[in-house]
Amino acid sequence: MSKWLDRVYASSPVWMQQLGINLYGWYWARRRLGRVFELTWRAYVERESWSPDRFQDFVEQQLRAQVQRAYREIPYYRHAFLEYGITEELLGRFRLEDLPKLPLLEKSTVRADPTVLLTERAAKSPLKAFNTSGTTGTPIRVYWDSATHQHNIAAREARSFRWAGVSIRDPRAVVAGRVIVPRKSDRPPFWRYNRWERQLYLSAFHISPTNVPHYVAALNEYRPLTLEGWPSAIYFLARLIRESDLEVHGPRAIITTSERLEPHMREAIESVFGTKVYEEYSAVENCALATECDMGHFHIHPDFGYVEILRPDGQPAHAGEAGEAVATGFANVNQVFLRYRTGDLATRAPTPCQCGRDLFPTLSELVGRVEDALLLPGGREITRFDFLFKELSGIYEGQVIQEAVDHFVINIVPAPGYSRVDAETIRKRMVSRYNLGPEITIDVREIDAIPRGPNGKFRAVINRVERNRTPDAPEDLLKK
Repeated sequence: MSKWLDRVYASSPVWMQQLGINLYGWYWARRRLGRVFELTWRAYVERESWSPDRFQDFVEQQLRAQVQRAYREIPYYRHAFLEYGITEELLGRFRLEDLPKLPLLEKSTVRADPTVLLTERAAKSPLKAFNTSGTTGTPIRVYWDSATHQHNIAAREARSFRWAGVSIRDPRAVVAGRVIVPRKSDRPPFWRYNRWERQLYLSAFHISPTNVPHYVAALNEYRPLTLEGWPSAIYFLARLIRESDLEVHGPRAIITTSERLEPHMREAIESVFGTKVYEEYSAVENCALATECDMGHFHIHPDFGYVEILRPDGQPAHAGEAGEAVATGFANVNQVFLRYRTGDLATRAPTPCQCGRDLFPTLSELVGRVEDALLLPGGREITRFDFLFKELSGIYEGQVIQEAVDHFVINIVPAPGYSRVDAETIRKRMVSRYNLGPEITIDVREIDAIPRGPNGKFRAVINRVERNRTPDAPEDLLKK
């Protein structure tokens, strides 16, 4: 919505907001679930039964079409290809093994001017723009037409919802970042209902011990088959439901998106709702998709977007070795992302998944974001901090912030039963895991709530230390 409509919506009574939600739902249902959606999700399902050779031929056809489109229709890529010695003749026989010959696409380039990736035709006619979450910097603007949007939803229907045993067209509940209840509201209902998509939209901004009975009442009344949304919000809701000893409807499947699902979150959510959680990795840039099978493993979908896992030196990471996910998307033919540095760290599994979906490479882990790696004196990087809060029932949520090379702040939201022993346990775990010396200061701070961004998410890890390299210093020089 525009800012003007947002203000009108926020100041309207609930019945008028509900009317607006249904009008908005009608628009989005038409945009997302049309003819392209129907044809595309069926094609994704059909390809699951193809032979490996046929599947790879298809992926390479998509790749050739995309790089040729970039060369012929996007001046930015045409100039970049010429600079790298990429000829039109090579593009005509382009294969997956040729990808390293193309330059990497930096996020800074896209942030500075996302329209440079648009085809000449798309640049002349307006497309709907979407912003990434921007949790680690300025949001990136991407452009989708309706066909691209339907392609994106179709891929999720075939490889995420269907693998979880549900459909996006089933009744579902969503806990995510749209502000559907004014933030200052302190009275229920803390949800709105979109009848066109049978979607119960629960506010991520009003979950609290006082309000949790109203969330449970809504879930028990509408009984969605799918619960979808940010894992941090669903986890917080699950914790409060358990502590309030409430009985809640268990959907057929829970699908988490947009944030990393930590093991302790999965355990709590599945325990409270009595339902398996399926984690999904995707991006609004529409260039990569990985979803979880019933064996609990991530699978990359190369027919949606081809993903390379690269070490810092640009070479392919070995199986079991963490590297940055670099994606080449096929779904968006209007704004083309080739070898896009996502900033996400992943590890390719050494062996195929036992589920038998061998066409789709298995990830052993989605480690996190490059920006979420914290730094120690000497250039050592550390990641993964969910262990700090594991099995500490006196803590609702936690956040790790690096203020300087030798100064960490750990914010916690206390739950009933919290004591200073919990704070000391967190501090000791941090020191022990990473062998931190006495020069490192760790402050554990109790706060009422971890601030959410405009999208309803909070950053679990924040690094405020700059990395600077100079020709004379092979390691990172760290400074505040």
